[in-house]
Amino acid sequence: MFGSHRPDAESVAAAQDGIRPQIQTQEFPLASRGHRHDVDVMRVLAGLTVMVGHSGGVLIGRGQDADSNAWLLGHLAEAVNPWAVPMFFMIAGWATLVGAPPKSGAKVWDRIIRHFVPLFAWSIIFILGFNLFDSDGVDVRHDLVRTFLEAGRPAFHLWYLYAYIPLILVCGTLVLFWRGQRPWKLAGLAVVLACSSVWAPFVLEQLGSSQDAWKWGFATYQVVYFCMGAFFIHYAKDLRPPMWTLVLAFGVCAAGVFWWESDYEYPIANANPLIVGLAVSVILIISRIELGERSKRLFTKLASASFGAFLVHVFFLELFFEHLFVVEASPLLLVVQYVGYLGLTAVLSYALSLTWGMLRLRRILG
Repeated sequence: MFGSHRPDAESVAAAQDGIRPQIQTQEFPLASRGHRHDVDVMRVLAGLTVMVGHSGGVLIGRGQDADSNAWLLGHLAEAVNPWAVPMFFMIAGWATLVGAPPKSGAKVWDRIIRHFVPLFAWSIIFILGFNLFDSDGVDVRHDLVRTFLEAGRPAFHLWYLYAYIPLILVCGTLVLFWRGQRPWKLAGLAVVLACSSVWAPFVLEQLGSSQDAWKWGFATYQVVYFCMGAFFIHYAKDLRPPMWTLVLAFGVCAAGVFWWESDYEYPIANANPLIVGLAVSVILIISRIELGERSKRLFTKLASASFGAFLVHVFFLELFFEHLFVVEASPLLLVVQYVGYLGLTAVLSYALSLTWGMLRLRRILG
């Protein structure tokens, strides 16, 4: 099934003439349409919206009383946030299957390493950094070991990379098989990872480790977002429902998220249909926006820094929203604080990411 292709008559004739036949690689069904500036906008907005949601989550936790204004403000922020992380999977699906499908095993390895190295670099930075300020709250040795198994505090926001990287591995490998290549090392790693939910806990138990979690792998809903992203982002400019229907759909879904999280269950599961509605609405709305040349250059630059800004923003989240934000303030002052601290978090996160980008540290810091 996965062996060599049966040679056709032309290949046999070429071989008899001493000519090495060219290996034909099959293109993936969907073709890229060049650089997509709307995808740059999606990446930037998704990164900023994650900051909105995480800051809202802090206010919900600090609000304590379900009737407090801080609790309400936190839930309002969370209501427009849940599409952001699924959007990361959707953009990855578009890039892997449509925008820039890998042409070799080396390219897949490169994409894995580009996310794998920053994941562990920032896990270590967060653990050591938070230990300086709260040595009782961070068990350095325990948390460093846990980093190889799962995401957790203080780098809680890195959880999605433990699914994102395996998705890139598996889907990138399938694309290469589609193209007629045989990336057996990648396929072998994918099989080992697929079985890891069985063998990894067993090995940890045999070693007598106190660590019992293993989060490398992906769920069904993440695969669905991955594939949906390839479709909806690729065909976004062809799917043109009236703009008012998209805005209405986003508003209705956001209201549904607010009700769900405030009255039923918090946080809302990423597989909830309300989040699908939010994400698809965002894709189709952004695809309708026409950007000028200066705006295109700006979003392209910011998009290159979005991953790094996402990785570092939790430091500022901790400083501004955990320590400096006054939750007992009046409603007006709550909003002023929120907008100001959120703006500072975004500006400082992107500024730092752009800085280490200029220092050529993206391979390490994202």
